[in-house]
Amino acid sequence: MAQNIKDLLKNESEVTKNKLPEGHKMRFENRLDNEFPKKKNQFSFLRIAASFLILMSLAYAGFNYLNDDKNDIVKTEETKVKSLANVSPELKKVEEFYLAQISYQISKIKISTENKDLLAIYLSQLSMLQQEYKELNLELNTDVVSEVTIGKLIENLQLRLQLLRELKKKLKLIEDLKTEQNEPSIA
Repeated sequence: MAQNIKDLLKNESEVTKNKLPEGHKMRFENRLDNEFPKKKNQFSFLRIAASFLILMSLAYAGFNYLNDDKNDIVKTEETKVKSLANVSPELKKVEEFYLAQISYQISKIKISTENKDLLAIYLSQLSMLQQEYKELNLELNTDVVSEVTIGKLIENLQLRLQLLRELKKKLKLIEDLKTEQNEPSIA
Protein backbone atom coordinates (compact mmCIF):
# COMPACT_ATOMS: atom_id res chain seq x y z
CA MET A 1 0.00 0.00 0.00
CA ALA A 2 2.60 2.53 1.00
CA GLN A 3 4.31 3.61 -2.18
CA ASN A 4 6.97 6.11 -2.76
CA ILE A 5 5.86 9.32 -4.49
CA LYS A 6 8.50 8.89 -7.17
CA ASP A 7 7.10 5.47 -8.02
CA LEU A 8 3.58 6.91 -8.24
CA LEU A 9 4.68 9.62 -10.63
CA LYS A 10 6.33 7.05 -12.88
CA ASN A 11 3.12 4.97 -12.87
CA GLU A 12 1.03 8.06 -13.68
CA SER A 13 2.77 8.52 -16.97
CA GLU A 14 1.80 4.93 -17.80
CA VAL A 15 -1.87 5.65 -16.86
CA THR A 16 -2.02 8.68 -19.08
CA LYS A 17 -0.87 6.51 -21.96
CA ASN A 18 -3.94 4.28 -21.47
CA LYS A 19 -6.53 6.83 -22.56
CA LEU A 20 -10.07 5.93 -23.45
CA PRO A 21 -10.92 5.76 -27.11
CA GLU A 22 -12.39 8.83 -28.73
CA GLY A 23 -16.17 9.22 -28.43
CA HIS A 24 -16.34 6.76 -25.57
CA LYS A 25 -17.66 9.39 -23.16
CA MET A 26 -20.34 10.54 -25.63
CA ARG A 27 -21.47 6.98 -26.37
CA PHE A 28 -21.66 6.26 -22.63
CA GLU A 29 -23.81 9.37 -21.98
CA ASN A 30 -26.14 8.48 -24.89
CA ARG A 31 -26.55 4.97 -23.59
CA LEU A 32 -27.35 6.30 -20.09
CA ASP A 33 -29.95 8.65 -21.56
CA ASN A 34 -31.54 5.76 -23.46
CA GLU A 35 -31.60 3.46 -20.43
CA PHE A 36 -32.66 6.12 -17.90
CA PRO A 37 -34.48 8.90 -19.69
CA LYS A 38 -34.85 12.22 -17.89
CA LYS A 39 -38.34 12.93 -16.62
CA LYS A 40 -39.86 16.15 -17.80
CA ASN A 41 -40.96 18.47 -15.04
CA GLN A 42 -44.55 18.88 -16.10
CA PHE A 43 -45.59 20.11 -12.67
CA SER A 44 -42.72 22.47 -11.96
CA PHE A 45 -45.07 25.46 -11.92
CA LEU A 46 -47.35 23.67 -9.45
CA ARG A 47 -44.41 22.81 -7.23
CA ILE A 48 -43.32 26.42 -7.12
CA ALA A 49 -46.89 27.55 -6.36
CA ALA A 50 -47.27 24.93 -3.63
CA SER A 51 -43.99 25.98 -2.04
CA PHE A 52 -45.08 29.59 -2.13
CA LEU A 53 -48.44 28.70 -0.59
CA ILE A 54 -46.82 26.71 2.22
CA LEU A 55 -44.42 29.56 2.93
CA MET A 56 -47.24 32.10 3.06
CA SER A 57 -49.39 29.92 5.33
CA LEU A 58 -46.47 29.37 7.71
CA ALA A 59 -45.82 33.11 7.81
CA TYR A 60 -49.49 33.80 8.48
CA ALA A 61 -49.69 31.14 11.21
CA GLY A 62 -46.51 32.47 12.83
CA PHE A 63 -47.82 36.01 12.77
CA ASN A 64 -51.11 34.95 14.36
CA TYR A 65 -49.32 32.86 16.96
CA LEU A 66 -47.07 35.72 18.00
CA ASN A 67 -49.95 38.19 17.95
CA ASP A 68 -52.15 35.87 20.07
CA ASP A 69 -49.39 35.46 22.66
CA LYS A 70 -49.30 39.22 23.18
CA ASN A 71 -53.08 39.35 23.50
CA ASP A 72 -53.09 36.43 25.95
CA ILE A 73 -50.57 38.18 28.16
CA VAL A 74 -52.70 41.31 28.20
CA LYS A 75 -55.87 39.29 28.87
CA THR A 76 -54.35 37.33 31.75
CA GLU A 77 -53.13 40.52 33.37
CA GLU A 78 -56.59 42.05 33.00
CA THR A 79 -58.55 39.02 34.20
CA LYS A 80 -56.33 38.26 37.18
CA VAL A 81 -58.77 38.47 40.06
CA LYS A 82 -57.43 39.85 43.26
CA SER A 83 -58.66 38.63 46.58
CA LEU A 84 -57.77 39.46 50.12
CA ALA A 85 -54.91 36.99 49.80
CA ASN A 86 -53.31 39.22 47.14
CA VAL A 87 -53.42 42.27 49.40
CA SER A 88 -51.49 41.02 52.42
CA PRO A 89 -50.58 37.79 54.22
CA GLU A 90 -52.65 38.73 57.27
CA LEU A 91 -55.75 39.26 55.16
CA LYS A 92 -55.03 35.97 53.42
CA LYS A 93 -55.18 34.23 56.80
CA VAL A 94 -58.44 35.99 57.66
CA GLU A 95 -60.00 35.06 54.33
CA GLU A 96 -58.86 31.44 54.60
CA PHE A 97 -60.18 31.22 58.18
CA TYR A 98 -63.64 32.45 57.24
CA LEU A 99 -63.85 30.37 54.07
CA ALA A 100 -62.80 27.26 56.02
CA GLN A 101 -65.38 27.96 58.71
CA ILE A 102 -68.09 28.51 56.09
CA SER A 103 -67.21 25.24 54.36
CA TYR A 104 -67.16 23.43 57.68
CA GLN A 105 -70.56 24.81 58.70
CA ILE A 106 -72.05 23.83 55.32
CA SER A 107 -70.66 20.31 55.63
CA LYS A 108 -72.26 19.86 59.06
CA ILE A 109 -75.78 20.63 57.78
CA LYS A 110 -78.02 17.58 57.55
CA ILE A 111 -80.66 17.80 54.84
CA SER A 112 -84.07 16.27 55.48
CA THR A 113 -87.59 16.72 54.15
CA GLU A 114 -88.58 18.80 57.19
CA ASN A 115 -85.79 21.37 56.78
CA LYS A 116 -85.67 21.53 52.99
CA ASP A 117 -87.66 24.78 52.72
CA LEU A 118 -85.65 26.47 55.44
CA LEU A 119 -82.42 25.36 53.75
CA ALA A 120 -83.58 26.73 50.40
CA ILE A 121 -84.21 30.16 51.97
CA TYR A 122 -80.85 30.29 53.73
CA LEU A 123 -78.95 28.93 50.74
CA SER A 124 -80.48 31.56 48.47
CA GLN A 125 -79.33 34.24 50.94
CA LEU A 126 -75.88 32.63 50.97
CA SER A 127 -75.72 32.66 47.18
CA MET A 128 -76.64 36.36 47.15
CA LEU A 129 -73.84 37.03 49.63
CA GLN A 130 -71.47 34.94 47.50
CA GLN A 131 -72.40 37.00 44.42
CA GLU A 132 -71.83 40.21 46.37
CA TYR A 133 -68.43 38.84 47.46
CA LYS A 134 -67.47 38.23 43.82
CA GLU A 135 -68.52 41.75 42.89
CA LEU A 136 -66.44 43.15 45.75
CA ASN A 137 -63.46 41.15 44.51
CA LEU A 138 -63.95 42.66 41.05
CA GLU A 139 -64.15 46.08 42.66
CA LEU A 140 -60.88 45.28 44.38
CA ASN A 141 -59.39 44.70 40.90
CA THR A 142 -60.64 47.90 39.32
CA ASP A 143 -60.10 50.37 42.14
CA VAL A 144 -57.11 51.09 44.22
CA VAL A 145 -57.09 48.77 47.21
CA SER A 146 -59.12 50.60 49.81
CA GLU A 147 -59.90 49.84 53.42
CA VAL A 148 -63.60 50.23 52.68
CA THR A 149 -63.56 47.43 50.10
CA ILE A 150 -61.48 45.20 52.36
CA GLY A 151 -63.87 45.89 55.23
CA LYS A 152 -66.85 45.00 53.03
CA LEU A 153 -65.20 41.74 51.97
CA ILE A 154 -64.50 40.71 55.57
CA GLU A 155 -67.99 41.77 56.63
CA ASN A 156 -69.44 39.65 53.83
CA LEU A 157 -67.52 36.61 55.05
CA GLN A 158 -68.68 37.27 58.62
CA LEU A 159 -72.31 37.60 57.48
CA ARG A 160 -72.14 34.29 55.63
CA LEU A 161 -70.70 32.56 58.67
CA GLN A 162 -73.27 34.15 60.96
CA LEU A 163 -76.07 33.13 58.58
CA LEU A 164 -74.86 29.53 58.63
CA ARG A 165 -74.68 29.51 62.43
CA GLU A 166 -78.26 30.84 62.61
CA LEU A 167 -79.33 28.14 60.18
CA LYS A 168 -77.70 25.48 62.36
CA LYS A 169 -79.49 26.85 65.46
CA LYS A 170 -82.86 26.77 63.68
CA LEU A 171 -82.21 23.27 62.37
CA LYS A 172 -81.29 22.15 65.88
CA LEU A 173 -84.50 23.77 67.20
CA ILE A 174 -86.56 21.94 64.54
CA GLU A 175 -84.84 18.68 65.41
CA ASP A 176 -85.45 19.21 69.14
CA LEU A 177 -89.14 19.98 68.52
CA LYS A 178 -89.40 16.87 66.37
CA THR A 179 -87.88 14.66 69.07
CA GLU A 180 -90.18 16.21 71.72
CA GLN A 181 -93.23 15.46 69.60
CA ASN A 182 -92.11 11.89 69.06
CA GLU A 183 -91.55 11.27 72.79
CA PRO A 184 -94.60 10.34 74.78
CA SER A 185 -95.43 12.99 77.34
CA ILE A 186 -95.35 11.93 80.99
CA ALA A 187 -98.26 13.45 82.84
